[in-house]
Amino acid sequence: MALLVVTIPFLRGWAPTSLALRNDDGVLRVAAPNLHFLEGRTLRRLQDGAGLVFSLQLSVSSDQFRTVTKRQVERFVVSFDLWEEKFAIVRLGAAKDQASHLSREAAERWLFAHSSVPLHGLTADGAHWVRAELRADDPREAGGFLLDPAVTLTRLVEWFGRAQRGETERWNLEHGPFRPAELRR
Repeated sequence: MALLVVTIPFLRGWAPTSLALRNDDGVLRVAAPNLHFLEGRTLRRLQDGAGLVFSLQLSVSSDQFRTVTKRQVERFVVSFDLWEEKFAIVRLGAAKDQASHLSREAAERWLFAHSSVPLHGLTADGAHWVRAELRADDPREAGGFLLDPAVTLTRLVEWFGRAQRGETERWNLEHGPFRPAELRR
């Protein structure tokens, strides 16, 4: 007799979190369709009028993260309009971009859609892994450094490595192995 085991998630908000990858003309695009980070405590902080800085670090490795081959960090300021119940996002740094009047789902997609890692230099048929690390921070707690457009990649990587504070929320997703040559375009 075969035994069928079904796992039912009992935790509110639980969903499998996986990354979807695609090759966009030599650039690795990552989506996290099941990750909902604009809810719970993060949403309450936004509804209380806090503008939060979301830092998204994408890392690629060819040895399951013993070393990192490629890394890209993007920063975004997310705010919430109480009257319209919509989100606004401003991308910080050299490639400034912005969007407003976004639903929760659209804002979550927008943030990932505006982050990428170049694929050049990776072995097309070699096995690689990708990690997405997302942090939500109050810029006042970081002494304003997160809003500084001239902040260096080294300083942002150090920021990701620091211990998490009580108000910082963090999400980590990994995918791999994948082969760049097999990614859909």
